[in-house]
Amino acid sequence: MAISRVKRFEILLPAAELDGFLAHLQELGIAQIDPVSLEELELKPAQTDTSDHERWLARIGRLLQNLPEPEEKKGLEKLLAPRPKYSAALRKALLDFGYQKVVEDYERLEARRNELLQEIKQLEREEEFLRPLASLQVPLRELTGFERCQVQLIQVQPQDLEYIKEGLSEIPAQLFVVAEEKSRIFVLIINHETARDEVDSLLSEIKTVFISLGNYLGRAKEGEKLSDLLAELSRKRDEKKEQIERLEKELAGFAVHRPALMAVHDVLLSEKERLDGAGRAGLTEKTGCLQGWIPAAEEEKFRTGIARYAEHLHLIIRDPRPEELEETPVILENPEIVRPFEIITGLYGLPQPRSIEPTIFLAPFFFVFVGLCVSEAGYGLVVALLSLLYLKLGKPKGQTELFMKLLFYLGLSNIVLGTLVGGWFGFPIKPLLLIDPLKDPIPFMILALALGFIQVMLSTFLSLVKEYRSGNRVGAIAVKGGWLLLLPSLVGYLVLKKPVFGILTLVGAAGIVFFTSRSKNPLARFFSGLYALYGISGYLADTLSYSRILALGLSTGVIAMVVNNLFQIAWKIPYVGWLAAILVFIGGHLFNLGIGFLGAFVHSMRLQFVEFFTRFYQAGGKPFKPLKLESKYVEFIR
Repeated sequence: MAISRVKRFEILLPAAELDGFLAHLQELGIAQIDPVSLEELELKPAQTDTSDHERWLARIGRLLQNLPEPEEKKGLEKLLAPRPKYSAALRKALLDFGYQKVVEDYERLEARRNELLQEIKQLEREEEFLRPLASLQVPLRELTGFERCQVQLIQVQPQDLEYIKEGLSEIPAQLFVVAEEKSRIFVLIINHETARDEVDSLLSEIKTVFISLGNYLGRAKEGEKLSDLLAELSRKRDEKKEQIERLEKELAGFAVHRPALMAVHDVLLSEKERLDGAGRAGLTEKTGCLQGWIPAAEEEKFRTGIARYAEHLHLIIRDPRPEELEETPVILENPEIVRPFEIITGLYGLPQPRSIEPTIFLAPFFFVFVGLCVSEAGYGLVVALLSLLYLKLGKPKGQTELFMKLLFYLGLSNIVLGTLVGGWFGFPIKPLLLIDPLKDPIPFMILALALGFIQVMLSTFLSLVKEYRSGNRVGAIAVKGGWLLLLPSLVGYLVLKKPVFGILTLVGAAGIVFFTSRSKNPLARFFSGLYALYGISGYLADTLSYSRILALGLSTGVIAMVVNNLFQIAWKIPYVGWLAAILVFIGGHLFNLGIGFLGAFVHSMRLQFVEFFTRFYQAGGKPFKPLKLESKYVEFIR
């Protein structure tokens, strides 16, 4: 409904107490720490180093990604499992359980496992290289030591084999076929040194791959063949796999440390945030200076919370000065029922501090638009029940909780609107059906366009408020008010043909024509105003954009009916028809539910961003980020 007021605080305290005070502020969790203007106040920066925390956070985070749960949870149990809870008083003690040694031991074993994996890959590459040559039943040492002969092992294409044989038949050389495959042949050629040039010339005329066994010839034992080398490689590979299996068991044993490491990770994360906060402070030789923001509603809690330091610090809490207004952080303040829709506002961007907060205005439209876009009460019931179940059993926090509440609301929207303009899993309840878009889509179209026109008019009214607040009161009332008078009156005149609506239309148009331009030249002012009336096409285009609600609503209903028809067809299949029908019904409707809600969410959001926000909304606000205890894996309680 509005943007919460915030207040600026400035604190002076002994430098020796800065760390302890910041730790206390972090537990309070209601104060945002801003960097102190060091040059303006002639202060020194606080020297803080978070690199060690960042390094350990990265190492622990990677370890937690690899570690399995001590007791593996599956399905719904894993989804609904609450975060482990730890007493906040134990945060410091958690850092003393020896997590560094645990992480280092795990990384050492993991590094050894990775080395073995690389060695196995190397052995597999060697096996792949030697396997085609396994039929070479010649001791490898016998292929060396020739004084007057050249020995070559080559790979050629099958069509070149006869050519090589013919070329070698007339020179002192011998050819042995080692192995034949579909696309290649391995050949061993032994020739006298006097024929070296002729053999090389012959092989240069065809596509030849020379194979070197030098690495293997040197380490081959007496009488050892390639097949023996392959067996040795296989044995080594199996040994290394066994070592990896043992290492995997040792690594899996580290799962017992997972809960403690999760808690340590969050403690280190909070410590890093505290050090970052300290880095924003300014220092003199003996004094520390802090400044930041608190919600105005939390001022008393803030004063009470830091009362224990009252004797050692100087505190100022004040309203922001005019030059600070643009830098104030933004906290959205809405009724509890509207808060889930803040997610939509946040996706576009938070409002600027002195602009209009749109959440309460978009909430009813978004609620209705998603319901009309899906228009399926059965799907709404499924979404509402699942989101409510997760809220009750999973107990999510923060943005996850708001999103699940939003899904619950959207489920309720579909239960109501789906019953009135759609059906239950493709089956309409005729007595409750107010509009049947499949039989007559025109009433549905009129409803969508009417809702769109109302929202466009609301955006124009909010634009009027924005202009009025900025000081352009005449332009706001005459021009923006002119559109608010012109457009509804024009619709009324076209529908009812009453002269009074025509007169109101002309009055609204006159306001636009004579007050759009601020030029002192009457002609320029008049023609500029006439041109501004062309803006009616923009209003028409924006209103017509809401026709997408009809398209999406129809598509969901049609797909649901198609799924039901396929269900009936599958049911008639002999013997297994009942099973196929059930699979078609469940799978088809789940698919339709997924794409229906996704499309409805995206397109309803687009209507807010493009057709509603563009006339009045100013995004770009900075979110309020208080210094608080961070928790990614666990929950600290007092």
